[in-house]
Amino acid sequence: VRLFKSSAQPPTLSGSPHQTPPSSDPFDLTMKLSLSILCVALAISETNAYTAFPTKRSFITMGSKAATKGTSRTAWFEGRGGAATTATSCVTVIGGGRIGNMLMDSAGPEDKLLKRGDVVDANGAGPVFIATRNDSLQAIVDECPEGRRKDLVFLQNGYLDNFLEKNGLGENTQSLLFVAVTSLGADPIDGITSVNPEGLTAATGEHAEALKERLASVDMKCNVLSPEEYRPAMFEKLM
Repeated sequence: VRLFKSSAQPPTLSGSPHQTPPSSDPFDLTMKLSLSILCVALAISETNAYTAFPTKRSFITMGSKAATKGTSRTAWFEGRGGAATTATSCVTVIGGGRIGNMLMDSAGPEDKLLKRGDVVDANGAGPVFIATRNDSLQAIVDECPEGRRKDLVFLQNGYLDNFLEKNGLGENTQSLLFVAVTSLGADPIDGITSVNPEGLTAATGEHAEALKERLASVDMKCNVLSPEEYRPAMFEKLM
């Protein structure tokens, strides 16, 4: 059916002499759909911008979170009697990555963070938490003063028995960390499940209690185990 005569102009709608009837052209429909998609994309980008660039409300939320963190640290120091850090409670952390920074989050004035090229103090005391990759361990052990090697605490996942025995460190403190830190400086996420509300992180050895205390200061749980209890947990994590 022909809507218009070939020689006539298309009729106009009543009340609007310049308005043409809606087009059924597929090209026009495609253009309208594209414009709709563009509007939705712009709305989403505005939402993301609100999240990426904090407004006053965002900063209030951040401040509340920081306050909660500060309260937790204060309670931790008060639980220790509010005393100044002593030589026996000093902590040295090797490795400035995500785990190392987490362990230094509640650092006392005497605690130390060692990075590449730094050396463990031969006259120091207290645990030395090694928060590095496994391929750095041999160099760390070799550079550690002989009298401080007993203080080395190995936080690496995996079976380290052969390595530790080879270096005469079979009795050193070890830990299985069930902790996730998504980025440098981010709040850690504890490995707590409905089956294990006490947490899955475990430690054994002389400085296991010191590690438990340090993790508690950042609201993480840690189970101190005997060597006999620790081995099954180690193999379970490997599997």
